[in-house]
Amino acid sequence: MEEVNKNAQEYKQTEEQSEFSIQDIIKVFVLNWKWFVFSVVACVALCFGYIRYTTPTYQMDAKLLIKDDANNSRRRAMPGMMQMEALGMMVNSYGTENEIEILNSNILARQIVENLKLYVSYKSVGRIKDNILYKNQPITVDMDRQHLDRLNVPVKLKIERENGKYKVKGKYCIPYDVITYSEPYEINETFDKLPAQLGTGAGILYFTKNKNYELEEGQAMKVSLTSPQNASYVYQKKFSAAPTSKMSSVASLTIKDAVAQRASDYLYQLADCYNELANEDKNEIAQRTDEFINSRLEKINRELGDTEASLEDFKKRNKVVEIGINAQASVGNTNLFEQKLMEARTQLELIKTLQDFVKNTNNKYQVFPANIGLDDASSNSLINKYNDVVLQRSHLLTSASENSPSVIPLTKLLDNLYESINKSLSQAYNDQTLKKKSLEQQFFMYSGRVQQTPEQERVLTQIGRQQEVKAGLFLMLLQKREENSISLASTVDKGKIIETPQFKGKVSPKSSLLMLVALILGVVIPFAVIFIREFFRYKIEGREDVMKLTNAPIIADVAIASSKVKGKGDIVVHENSNGMMEEIYRYLRTNLQFMLKKNDKVVMFTSTVPGEGKTFNAANTAASFALLDKKVILIGLDIRKPRLGELFGIKDTKMGITNLLVKDDPTEEEIDNVIVPSGVINNLELMFAGPIPPNPAELIAGKGYDKIMQVLRKKYDYIIVDTAPISLVTDSFMVARAVDATVIVCRADYSEKASFTLINEARDKKKLPNVSIVINGIDMSKKKYGYSYGVGKYGKYGKYGYGKYGYGKSYGSYGGYGSYKNSQYGKQNDDSLKE
Repeated sequence: MEEVNKNAQEYKQTEEQSEFSIQDIIKVFVLNWKWFVFSVVACVALCFGYIRYTTPTYQMDAKLLIKDDANNSRRRAMPGMMQMEALGMMVNSYGTENEIEILNSNILARQIVENLKLYVSYKSVGRIKDNILYKNQPITVDMDRQHLDRLNVPVKLKIERENGKYKVKGKYCIPYDVITYSEPYEINETFDKLPAQLGTGAGILYFTKNKNYELEEGQAMKVSLTSPQNASYVYQKKFSAAPTSKMSSVASLTIKDAVAQRASDYLYQLADCYNELANEDKNEIAQRTDEFINSRLEKINRELGDTEASLEDFKKRNKVVEIGINAQASVGNTNLFEQKLMEARTQLELIKTLQDFVKNTNNKYQVFPANIGLDDASSNSLINKYNDVVLQRSHLLTSASENSPSVIPLTKLLDNLYESINKSLSQAYNDQTLKKKSLEQQFFMYSGRVQQTPEQERVLTQIGRQQEVKAGLFLMLLQKREENSISLASTVDKGKIIETPQFKGKVSPKSSLLMLVALILGVVIPFAVIFIREFFRYKIEGREDVMKLTNAPIIADVAIASSKVKGKGDIVVHENSNGMMEEIYRYLRTNLQFMLKKNDKVVMFTSTVPGEGKTFNAANTAASFALLDKKVILIGLDIRKPRLGELFGIKDTKMGITNLLVKDDPTEEEIDNVIVPSGVINNLELMFAGPIPPNPAELIAGKGYDKIMQVLRKKYDYIIVDTAPISLVTDSFMVARAVDATVIVCRADYSEKASFTLINEARDKKKLPNVSIVINGIDMSKKKYGYSYGVGKYGKYGKYGYGKYGYGKSYGSYGGYGSYKNSQYGKQNDDSLKE
């Protein structure tokens, strides 16, 4: 049962502590509401100013369809792969990912910056904030291309219109290399009219007027000019491209910029530059093929001319104009195999030429000629596949290095295809060689029969056949060249904007979020300051601190007394007065009476360190008891540093208790000789400390102290003892053997929290009897204590008509309660409390 009660008591205590903590938080807000309001208003004002004068950033989104012709051809050739991709078993996003990397590349960003001239920024000068100008700048500034690319520090200019002239001021640095540059040079030039140019060490600056806008008189604008490369890095960070899904070839384009129109132009220009780059890659194969065909046409044209020249020379020498047809059957077979033999030789020559081209190391990782009339299907297929991989690798190299994980597989694939092409061409050459040998056998067989024909007809026929074969090959190459030219002229854009740039609103600064953060900071900052101050505060401030540090009862909270209410000896308790200080000590007196048992009358006042006000409180408590028509004596037992005489304004303090403590059995007459009237209240008498002895602890420990207290108990109703601080000497612990109650005085904003360790130890170990606490020095002009009236819970008595109390102010009189306390019935009630 006792354990249950103990657990219930602990639960109740924990609940009270939790409730007390919540009350502490609420009290912090209530007592410091002005600081919280000021902090919130200041944070909101700063946030509003930041939002007002910070350049906003807007977001533009667009969608670009990437046409993947290579993937479409592959899917048409392999429908099974297309079905697997549709089922999600295989994802072929390799090509799309490469194109996304190209869209995010710096090469593309630089091309856009150069086309839109985004390397030059313009601002109109405002009173507080400069406004960005885009396409509406009154003056356009540029620099010659040779020096523009070398800039590594921006050229800063300010152009102002004064008296109809254009005044240009600014600074520039001369670049030495990519990183280093010179000290800044000043620009101070005036132009009567525009266009104009200005030569500087950094380059030639060109100034031209914008026809649609004019720089008004007195207006100014700022210009910042940097290299396209540095500007491209800025816009590359602002831009991002990502696929809309794994199975889609649509890219989502996003850019964030301070000017919405500039962001929109950037996205449109991105699509144009991307298509230009893609078309250059596509046309490279056609251009290489065109070069190969033209070189072959030149060679065949020369050979055809040689054949025609041979025919002409033979006819002139032999004076031949027309020869009859002889032995048509033999000649026809001879001609047939001769034609086939020439075709075989042509194929061998094409293969040999292509082998020489492929084996040339300068052409490795370059596109090979395609569609040149080669009959070998395997070689043609490998060359087409090799060209596709070369283009993919070239795309990746625009945004990655050769050692990139995405480029290395393509390089290995090209090496494998290169070896396969060499093997295929070698095999095709061997096949054509065997075919040629077979045709030669057939040709020689029939040509032997033709030998019977006249020699002139045979020679003419051979020359004519050579001419016909070369003419046919020449016509075939001309046809291929036209087909290649048509393919070159009919190149289709690879990217197409399917969703025009859309304005997505402002992305920064986020006004609502910033305002919310400002409100939170406005509350958190003062709370954090208060918390930090409280965390590092090592002195008590009031009742709540003391309640957390000790379980000893607090019998009074004593406010700082105004000098107006202090009487003789700093006594603030006056007869027939109902001020705040009188009520405080009445409250203290009443609580002491409840603590004292029957026949208890000795109360000791002490503290932990000097300066906490024990003597002051002991004196005023004694005065308060004396007002009950009780005989009271105040003893100054702080014999090491006596202050009682100073407090009451009595200079002659040579006689005191130390004169008695040196004796083991002082007489009653000797005790009466050292007692003096207080001069403040009739019933209050004093016993000073007397001369300061060399051995105060031994004197208090002697028998004389016990004899003095026995005599005084018989003569007085209450004995108030002022002793030394307990943390410095042991005097108070020895005095405690003859007292009934101990009042330990602590002082707000003075007593250290660590001193309560000693108080709790003395109380728990019964070194001091019946311990209670008085909190002294409460400053009523401060609100940090939370006292609505000024002392403990006096605020609840406001309905009885208390006046206005405060430090340095006069105190109003009570209503009925004060007159009751000083009436005969009130005094009788106070007397009964003791009994």
